[in-house]
Amino acid sequence: MKILCVGNSFAVDASTYVHQIAQAIDEDIDIHVLYIPGCPIDLHYKNYLSKEKAYEFYVNGAKTPLMWCDIFEGLTYTKYDYITFQQRSGDSGDVSTFFPELTLLMEGIRKYSDATYLLHKTWSYAKTFSHDKYGSNPMDQNAMDIDIKDAYIKASKRSEIKYIIPSGEAVRLARLVFGDELNRDGYHLNERGRTLAGILWVMYFTGRTDIDLKNFSPSGYTYDDVTPPVEKKEIEKLKEIAIEALENNKGYNIYD
Repeated sequence: MKILCVGNSFAVDASTYVHQIAQAIDEDIDIHVLYIPGCPIDLHYKNYLSKEKAYEFYVNGAKTPLMWCDIFEGLTYTKYDYITFQQRSGDSGDVSTFFPELTLLMEGIRKYSDATYLLHKTWSYAKTFSHDKYGSNPMDQNAMDIDIKDAYIKASKRSEIKYIIPSGEAVRLARLVFGDELNRDGYHLNERGRTLAGILWVMYFTGRTDIDLKNFSPSGYTYDDVTPPVEKKEIEKLKEIAIEALENNKGYNIYD
């Protein structure tokens, strides 16, 4: 299975450990990311039109020599089964920012790929972070969660992309268990958050929720040199949370 994320740093966070987790359960998933920091959908579409070599390219969690590349180099790197889209995190709760560029980008990419399209629903910020709409210290995390959920459902219906990967829902549920301890800087995922997202994505794309993660330990792609690894007992709890997030996403899962 081959997946391409047309995204930004939130796509990198979510995809970092997908390949490792898949290997640990004897599944074959290659996941690639066309990455620009903080990139919104409208900029992806502008880059599609201009063929701007603006992207770093990630393969299975690691940067590759294919940088700087354009969208077309990423699209033709291999034949993809799935392509995901997401909005910039700060705009993810506002469906008006998705269109018309999402539809136009989908139509353009369809000329080069017959992959199934999905939306990647991102997560709200930590309460210690700030946002123009949701305030700061603390920001209204619950309101941001509600707006993101609403925006992605509306975007799904308008774009006719039937599938939504509920990373944001998984992070919301994990905060109920671990507290507001899923982010390393207020908005990017830390190792716990990246592991959670990776487990969710693997279960989402394989249709398997009974996965045995005893052979998985995240390694190699941490964002710094001092972050402690996720403990084994935490991985099992993160798996339970990912399953609950999938159950809460009924109607937008590939295997429903």
